[in-house]
Amino acid sequence: MRSLHPDTVLAAILLAFAAGLLLFWLPADTDTGLYEIKRGKFTIGDALAPAFAATVMAVAGLLLLFGPRSRDEPKLDPDHVKFLSAMITIVLAGMVLMRWAGPAATTIFADDEYRLLRDTVPWKFVGFASGGFVIVAAASSVVEGRFSRSAALAGIVAVLLIIALYDLPFDDLLLPPNGDV
Repeated sequence: MRSLHPDTVLAAILLAFAAGLLLFWLPADTDTGLYEIKRGKFTIGDALAPAFAATVMAVAGLLLLFGPRSRDEPKLDPDHVKFLSAMITIVLAGMVLMRWAGPAATTIFADDEYRLLRDTVPWKFVGFASGGFVIVAAASSVVEGRFSRSAALAGIVAVLLIIALYDLPFDDLLLPPNGDV
C-alpha cells in the first residue's frame, strides 16, 4: 500500500478542521452571524473572525491538495523540531504577554483595576501591543537566524496596522484578550 503524500494529509486535516469550524462550531457557539445591524448600523458579528480564519484554512488546504507537489518526501530532522519548538515557545510567550501585560501595567501604574480600564487608551493596547510585537519580531528573528532592526520594525508595523484596521474603526470591538479579561 502506498503512503499518502504529507501535503495530502495536511490538506485533509485543514479541510476537515475548517469544515468542522464552519458547519458545527460557529453555528453552535456564536450568538450572531458574520455581521449585525443594530439601529441601522453595521457591526461585526461574533462569527466574523473565526469564519475568516476557517476560510483561510480551507483555501490553504485546497492549495495543498491541488497545488504542485515536490518529488522528494520531506523528512523530519532535529533542525525542524528546534524550529517548531522555537515558534511554539514564541507564540506561547506572546499570548502570556497579551493576557497579563495589561493587568500588570494597571497594577503598577493605575489606581483602578484592569477590568474597568480595558477599553481605554493606553491600557487596551498594552497587552495586545506587547504580545503582538514579541510574536512578530521573535518569529522574524528565528526565520532570519538573528535579531535585527527590520524584525523589530516588522513587529511594530504589524501591531500598529492591526490596531488601525481592527480597533480604530469599530467602537464596540475589543482587541484580544480584553474581551475575556
